[in-house]
Amino acid sequence: MAYFESPEFGKYLEPKNVFDYLNDSMAQFINNNNIWARNSTTPAVRIICAIMLRIGFILIQAGSIPVENAYMILFRNIFEIVTSVAAYGFLGYYFSFGKKTIYGFMNYEGYIGGQNADLSFAALGFSSCLLGTAISSSMLVARLHQLPMLIIAFLTSGVFLPILMCWCWSKHGWMTAMKLINQRVSVKDYGANLVVHVPSATIGLVGALCLRTRILKLKDVDRKSLRNEYSSRMVTGYLFIIIGHFGFYLPYAAYEPQHALMDYVNHISINSIMATGAGILVVILVMVLLTRDIYRYWIVVRSLQGGLAGLVTVAAGIDVYSHLESFGIASGGGMIFFFTSNLIHYSPLENCCNIVTIYLVCASIGILLPPLFDSRENLGLTIPFSLQFIDLLWQFLCLITIFLLTVIIFVSLFSLLYATGILKNFKKENHQRAQILHRKLPWKEEISPENNWSGMSNAFIAA
Repeated sequence: MAYFESPEFGKYLEPKNVFDYLNDSMAQFINNNNIWARNSTTPAVRIICAIMLRIGFILIQAGSIPVENAYMILFRNIFEIVTSVAAYGFLGYYFSFGKKTIYGFMNYEGYIGGQNADLSFAALGFSSCLLGTAISSSMLVARLHQLPMLIIAFLTSGVFLPILMCWCWSKHGWMTAMKLINQRVSVKDYGANLVVHVPSATIGLVGALCLRTRILKLKDVDRKSLRNEYSSRMVTGYLFIIIGHFGFYLPYAAYEPQHALMDYVNHISINSIMATGAGILVVILVMVLLTRDIYRYWIVVRSLQGGLAGLVTVAAGIDVYSHLESFGIASGGGMIFFFTSNLIHYSPLENCCNIVTIYLVCASIGILLPPLFDSRENLGLTIPFSLQFIDLLWQFLCLITIFLLTVIIFVSLFSLLYATGILKNFKKENHQRAQILHRKLPWKEEISPENNWSGMSNAFIAA
């Protein structure tokens, strides 16, 4: 992903461009078409993986949210995807990677169809918006009607996330060139923890707290949809999401010349699979030790969620961590995920993908770790503790700034939608009638715990 540092505002004193150490002939050799042929391939792979990621979220939503018609989930997601694509294509790219800037807070000039448009950054922006709307909609799809969801998707992809991309990823961004305690600092957010994961999860959290109840109609649930095929659908969905993250973290075309010479594609890919494996392993071991029962639905689902949590935890610095560091950090992220998810599992904040735990808690912790574990962009140099502390402080300040800004903006947006009558949800009486109906259903005892019906029922009642 993106980590921009101009020479005069660099985080480190050493030159970031490895070509500075090479003569002209060697630089010309490195820049030939054979070396950079993947510049066109990587954005395509990133977009394909982003689409796979959205498919994974759709499979999980369709398999875990009881609704009167499964096509509602499909239609809403498809409509949201095309809304997000249109919003970023016609508006968002202008704000995120425009050629000029307003003091680093918002870019402008240039559009995605322009002759000088950087399509590698455009692919990065599209993928980020698809991921961001998938995270927020996973918490809101069972709580909101169609119109407010589309409004949120349009504003998120067209304005809000692009502005955050400008702050953290654009060469003009104010978070990439600041002075703190007489030290030049630049935010480190390679894997979009700060730009996408935290704000998108915060949007979902704000919506869940504002709306509280969910749109669920237990009287219309088809019991057959909650049997054996349900588990395979969920596992497939999580695998698609993990693969989507693998592609999302691939380096873009302009990344490698700004950093020490290294095979970043393979380095990041190995770190990704190490982090995923560590998260899965830790969660499986903990659950087996606590439950002593390995053949259960929640063992499988929680383990896959733990792998995703480990991957998100290392995302901010996945390009600079060693493989051992990635495994260790992801193991810690898996532990944090397990204990945090248990706290909210039966609360109204519980959702099909554990969004709050993975994309808010683990991502927030992950954004603070690069200053503690990276080594001057793999140049093999030791960072003084004073510089580490300043970098850590800047990471924390950026995190708090974006989190509070997200809360303020979207609390205001939800309040405005409510005041205008656009924000509609089913009344509480509908949920009470559904609870009474559920107690009287003759087939409710037939559904086994492995299908997680009891977990969803308890979560529904808590909601």
